[in-house]
Amino acid sequence: MFDVKSTFEVPRVERPSRREFEERFLVPQRPVIVSGAMEGWPAREQWTNDYLKEKVGARTVRPSQAHAGVHLYDPKKQINDESAPMKLAEYIDLLAGGDISDGQLYVTQLPIKTALPELWPDIRFPAFVDQGKYGVVSLWFGPGNNLTPLHYDAANNLLTQIRGRKQVILCPPREIARVYPFPFRYVANHISQVNVASPDLTQFPAWAQAERALVELEPGDMLFIPTYWWHAVWGIDQNMSISYWWWPRTANLLQHPRQTARGLRSMAHMGHLVAANMVQKLARRN
Repeated sequence: MFDVKSTFEVPRVERPSRREFEERFLVPQRPVIVSGAMEGWPAREQWTNDYLKEKVGARTVRPSQAHAGVHLYDPKKQINDESAPMKLAEYIDLLAGGDISDGQLYVTQLPIKTALPELWPDIRFPAFVDQGKYGVVSLWFGPGNNLTPLHYDAANNLLTQIRGRKQVILCPPREIARVYPFPFRYVANHISQVNVASPDLTQFPAWAQAERALVELEPGDMLFIPTYWWHAVWGIDQNMSISYWWWPRTANLLQHPRQTARGLRSMAHMGHLVAANMVQKLARRN
């Protein structure tokens, strides 16, 4: 788990109306925890291990490998160190047996509609965002002690907790200098060099002064992560989440030209579905 202290608080609201969500959080780009908005969702109520094995157990996944709970990746090429292909049923059995409870083998960012189409009928969309605005809906499924490193996305994100708990560190976009992103020339220049689970303050001293909030998500919680907000995610125990990404307003991108410039360079080199779809969307707008 993360050992950090918050310098600001993230509010928690119960089932906000669309108007409240847009006025208080979406337009000003402020994070918020939403509770009580996932009641009756089939994904939350039905996605047991047995159900998943029956529905999609024969589907193939390539979980990301990890070392000491941290994703391995090449920031110059943004290639995760993936495991050999396995059936999802095999992965579930490994989880159930506690064989990968040390954070290894983490199913990340699996697009549900295309990779697990049998589960798509179970998906519901938060009522306070238009369904037509979403670009990608992805599954995250981990054993616990799985860490996604500090990074930002060029899209809004609702991280919805289906199973287990997660801790999330959030830093505002303006903290870019204090989180030490990889150099501009790297494809993964949206990822911090700081291992926030065990930061080296000799190498990265400004991290100690970075504004940050630490939040914990329980099953049924949603976390709105605005565009360009830095976030790192720790799975406390066996955990499952769905990310709903949707396109930011052009004005929100232009508020942060440094990140936008970095993002445009990355998009030109990587086959990232969210990024590619966002470029197409912005092109149609402009």
